[in-house]
Amino acid sequence: MYETPLAGLILSGGGARTAYQVGMLQAIACIHRESGTDPRRNPFGIIVGSSAGAINAAALACHADRFDGAVERVADVWANFSAEQVYRADSLDVIRSGAQWLTMMSLGWLIARWRCARPRSLLDNGPLADLLRRMAPVERLQGMLRARHVHALAVSASSYSSGLHVTFCEAAGMIDPWTRSQRIAVRTSISTSHLLASAAIPIVFPAQSIELEGVNEWFGDGSIWQTAPISPAIHLGAQRSS
Repeated sequence: MYETPLAGLILSGGGARTAYQVGMLQAIACIHRESGTDPRRNPFGIIVGSSAGAINAAALACHADRFDGAVERVADVWANFSAEQVYRADSLDVIRSGAQWLTMMSLGWLIARWRCARPRSLLDNGPLADLLRRMAPVERLQGMLRARHVHALAVSASSYSSGLHVTFCEAAGMIDPWTRSQRIAVRTSISTSHLLASAAIPIVFPAQSIELEGVNEWFGDGSIWQTAPISPAIHLGAQRSS
């Protein structure tokens, strides 16, 4: 069960900063053990992430029934991190992608456009999708919410179609979606596509097609507009944050 008042965990974007988050999480888990608190108990009722921070956030929320185990899982991924876990780095794939971009930047871009061959991104992040399915199995999230191991998970992404910064939320109870200038919140079932979208660096990784109010829009990096998503945590009811 999550604590009252609700504590919110805010995980910002940025590759190096996201790796540093692991050390902070390990320190919290250590304090948990030393304080005599059940190390499996999740101390954060609300978990919010943006960009690569959304990946860590989802991993914690999807394993909220065992906080210490979730932290160990995230730490293990980052300790053994390699480029091959994120994008296809073999020579053939890199050459193929580079050739497409060279075509687009040369006089041949007209032919490429005519053939609808414009590449969506510089790199293919298919391996990241596979990693996310293991690291953050979103099919467990609803069970974590029903059992009150976590109150809400929110991840942010930027719509290339509308220009809006969108916070996708999944919560145990009722929430009132909010609207601000160029920022909206949407209640939905968070999927791997939402995580891929939040961490999709523009041009480098492919945008993700996600339905928003009945229309499919293209989404990318959540840190374009909001690196540290403090506001969503507050809207979702966090009364203190880390």
